[in-house]
Amino acid sequence: MAVKKSVYREAPTAAGLEKIEKGTLDYMDKEVWSNLNTGVLEEYFEEKNRKESFSRSRFIWKKVAVGIILGTIFAVITTYVGLKVGIAISGGWYIMYLIGAALKWHPCDINVAGGASTGATYIGTGFIFTFPAIYLLTTEDYILADGTNIIESVPGSVLVVALIATIFTGILGTLYFIILRRVWLVEDPLHMPGWEPNLQLMDISNDIVKGEMVSARRSLRLFTQWTGLTMLFTFFRDFPVGRMDESFAYYNAYSTPAMPNPQASSMDILFKGGAWYEKGNIIQPYEDATYTHIGFGLIPIQIGLGWFMKLKVSILVNLGTFITWFIIVPMAVLIGVPIFDASQNIYREPMFYTGLGSYGFSPAIAAFAKVARPIAVGTILGAGITGLLKMIPTFKSAMSDVLTVRKGGKRRDFIEGRGWYEWPVTHIWPMTIITFIVVFFLFWFGFEGSNPLVSLIFSLVLVSTTFALGAIAVKVMGETGTQPVSGTSFIVLIMLILVFMGLGLSKETTAIIVLIGTTVFAGAISMEGDIIWDFKSGLYVGNRPYHLMKGELTGIIPGAIASVLAAVMFSELLASGELPLVAPQANAFATIVQTFLGGSSMGMLVSFLLIGFALGVLLEIVTGMGTAIGLGMYFPLWLTTPMIFGGAMRDIWEKKWLEPKVKKEKWTEKQKTIKVLDTYMIATGLIVGEAIMGTIVAIYFIFS
Repeated sequence: MAVKKSVYREAPTAAGLEKIEKGTLDYMDKEVWSNLNTGVLEEYFEEKNRKESFSRSRFIWKKVAVGIILGTIFAVITTYVGLKVGIAISGGWYIMYLIGAALKWHPCDINVAGGASTGATYIGTGFIFTFPAIYLLTTEDYILADGTNIIESVPGSVLVVALIATIFTGILGTLYFIILRRVWLVEDPLHMPGWEPNLQLMDISNDIVKGEMVSARRSLRLFTQWTGLTMLFTFFRDFPVGRMDESFAYYNAYSTPAMPNPQASSMDILFKGGAWYEKGNIIQPYEDATYTHIGFGLIPIQIGLGWFMKLKVSILVNLGTFITWFIIVPMAVLIGVPIFDASQNIYREPMFYTGLGSYGFSPAIAAFAKVARPIAVGTILGAGITGLLKMIPTFKSAMSDVLTVRKGGKRRDFIEGRGWYEWPVTHIWPMTIITFIVVFFLFWFGFEGSNPLVSLIFSLVLVSTTFALGAIAVKVMGETGTQPVSGTSFIVLIMLILVFMGLGLSKETTAIIVLIGTTVFAGAISMEGDIIWDFKSGLYVGNRPYHLMKGELTGIIPGAIASVLAAVMFSELLASGELPLVAPQANAFATIVQTFLGGSSMGMLVSFLLIGFALGVLLEIVTGMGTAIGLGMYFPLWLTTPMIFGGAMRDIWEKKWLEPKVKKEKWTEKQKTIKVLDTYMIATGLIVGEAIMGTIVAIYFIFS
């Protein structure tokens, strides 16, 4: 029989085919690595798992509990990281895998516990990207022309509604993946760029089970050391030990009538009076920042992210930042693009802000905040919509796959005499109905001004888009390694705004409902994108999909609770200005809501958004990564330069040290992988250490 062809399949090797035909290829054999994504290997392991996984795969509560606890902790940490740098990255799964390896857990047990960990962490994605926009819309940065805000105060019901709705839709989104698993992991296996370290770590743990402990202990030691060092540095950079006064160069940028003497850290005090340092960033003095503003953030998170990405990818990801600071901002200042001054209700040219004596503002900063950022939001939106339109053929194919995944009426999810191999596919329809009913009543009675028609429309949109756009998001994740949460969420946001504006809802009710709704949607599709990583690893190590699904589902409730509490804490600090977080996606969502519901500079703002939209369409068509570029356009330059520095350091290390060492000492591929994974532990320590101390600082601010 001819080998099935697919755009995703790799060519199998002769040795691999021979072992597959004889049935002698086992888990973690060396031929596995050279036959990944061939389709033949995946179908072989699928059938092998249907026979052997019932004795191989286990669900051990005490091990899963470790994953849930770790994932819940990282739900808070990831919220901080996402608001700090705009990327919801977590090192939690690394830690889970290493803990399992150090404790000599079987790779199958690590895989299930790791799924519970990531399920608890990524259910809160919407609370990173969307939820804080509700609080931002209450601030003076988003004031309307009449001096009021779209949202005057955040109602207490948002906490309960967001939490319960996220739990139910998160479960539904996870169950939706049942009908996509066999298609995109077995029949047409997606490559999942960046996934290989998962399997490599389990391969190492497989060796440890056989008695080799050195590698895992070394990795844990490296991670612990660098996490501790990073926490110490972040403490000196951020933890308040004093108060600012006029002797600080940037005092005016942080003092307010409500907080006349803002708190200062050890590094603030060390560099006070110097115009080249501000709150953890080495910067170009504001008095010289006429046409651009150059800086370098002392941000371990960004350096760690850059190390993972390497130089080329980090430059591509941050290309938008260079467009903003070396093209858009200088042009806006030179041309004199009008900037709306909400406090005076008039337009001013950027050069008006030259030498006003308030440290923290300049023509370049004014052009960035009022011109470049709205263009960036439009770029994200244009690129996101274009990317989804490009996926229409994939969407049609995905729906066809869904309709044909069950053949002949015979159940594939249950094996007679053995039990459930997959989670029962018949649970999807009841969960869809239950989710619809719960969301309907939550959004009817949860908000003042809502009504049954509004809630009915919202519930229909949420349930349908969770599946339709979630299927596309999973496909994009499998092809690129990146899930388009922002792009798909923007679509849902605008869809809901237009519908509710037509129904005559008040601006405040509309804003709150659409932002909570988009928060819930983002959490649901994030679960669909997260679970494919764990299921792909599980296929190669011999796990039952039933156990993997059970692990993911158990992490949702505690992860959602932690995410909601963290989001409220960080959002309040973000809105009050006590915690300096960039929160690019949240600001983007707030800007879109303000624009559609009557922003203070509606005409000019719409013009900037349309310019950005056209730019986003062009960038997506030409580069295929318009959304990433648009997101980079939203960042200050000091935020992206450390990421590029981290990528450059990775390239230099590989070229000047790693590759010569590999050739000279004739290392095996596994020896090389272990050395690279050692550096991953250092990079993860940079990310986790800053995030942990940042969380401690945030908690301190709350209680102080």
